[in-house]
Amino acid sequence: MKNLKVKMAALALILGTGAAFASVTPKPFLNKKWGLNRSTGQYVEVTGQTKGADYTCTGVSETCTAQFPSDVDPNNQAGDAHPGTVAGTNIEPGIFAQ
Repeated sequence: MKNLKVKMAALALILGTGAAFASVTPKPFLNKKWGLNRSTGQYVEVTGQTKGADYTCTGVSETCTAQFPSDVDPNNQAGDAHPGTVAGTNIEPGIFAQ
């Protein structure tokens, strides 16, 4: 009988721990803002910078800035930590200059 109590306590501990991990929701990734430098074809991170003071977007065509999840490197999506390929969101039109 004592052996059964020990096994039941161990099983309750394992189930409780598993339920605790199963109920944790992952934190959402914060987005970073990137400007597309047309002369190099590379994105430049502008997170926290101010449009008009740190960079400009002129015109209404093409992509000036876009947001990507923080674990995405838009210049090397095959080698970054994010699985797969991600398209930019909150795209601001214009021609980027810094």
